[in-house]
Amino acid sequence: MRVSNAMMANNIQAYLFKHTESLLDIQERIASGKRINRPSDDPIGMGEALDYRTTIASLEQYNDNITDGKLHIDKVEDILDGVTDLISEAKGIAADLHPDMRDMMADQVVVIRQQVLQLANSKSNGNYIFNGLRTDTAPFDAAGVYNFGNPPTTGTKDYMIGDGLQLSLEAEGDQIFITGGNNIFDVLDDLETELRADNAAGITAQLPVLDQAVQTLNTTRAVNAGKHQRLDATENHNKKFKVNVQDLLSRTEDTDVVEAAIDLKVQQTAYESTLATAAQIVRPSLIDFLR
Repeated sequence: MRVSNAMMANNIQAYLFKHTESLLDIQERIASGKRINRPSDDPIGMGEALDYRTTIASLEQYNDNITDGKLHIDKVEDILDGVTDLISEAKGIAADLHPDMRDMMADQVVVIRQQVLQLANSKSNGNYIFNGLRTDTAPFDAAGVYNFGNPPTTGTKDYMIGDGLQLSLEAEGDQIFITGGNNIFDVLDDLETELRADNAAGITAQLPVLDQAVQTLNTTRAVNAGKHQRLDATENHNKKFKVNVQDLLSRTEDTDVVEAAIDLKVQQTAYESTLATAAQIVRPSLIDFLR
């Protein structure tokens, strides 16, 4: 079979196009830092990279939720710490056996009750903290009656902190401020009444109820401390897992710079060799034409 100059020229042109395409592909990989720049580069690798990115985004959202959760727990802890101090102060008043200042002590109890009510109706980001899912309504009215809602709306807000992991952080006021069937506001009202009546037995009778209220507060605070520790542990786990997934993503789609540099050199050499071959073929053909 006779090979014409035109056939050789076409072959050389095809080789040049192929080498040019390879050079552009390698240069793109080096410039972008990515081995996969479009699905056609590696369909399987592209799918894996998308899965890794989805996982990373989920982990970041989980840790954002954890941050919000810890801020919420810290807010609740500050409130319960204040309530504990106030109830302890009321206990001190009830334990005081001196009758000469009981009217003044009764006035103190009124202030304590007002402060406890204010704390019980605390908000976070515009939402009431101690009314379960009914965050748009104050949990306690001025009389200290717990607002269950109509119909009752109970429950807690769950924070997604990991794949399939939820943690309930919202608290319901009746579980904190109503203990053993005793509403803390009614107890403080009774203490005020007994102080003004100068009824020593009635005053002393409030002590065990106040003790129980403090115990309930301390139990709630201990539970919240445990939840805070769980959030810390889960956050650390999520961070470590994210680093591992980022490493997998990098291995899947990032350019191996050393390998790419070698590939670039090989393709440049092949391209230059093809050009040299083309020059050798074209030169004799031109001389034959001039003859």
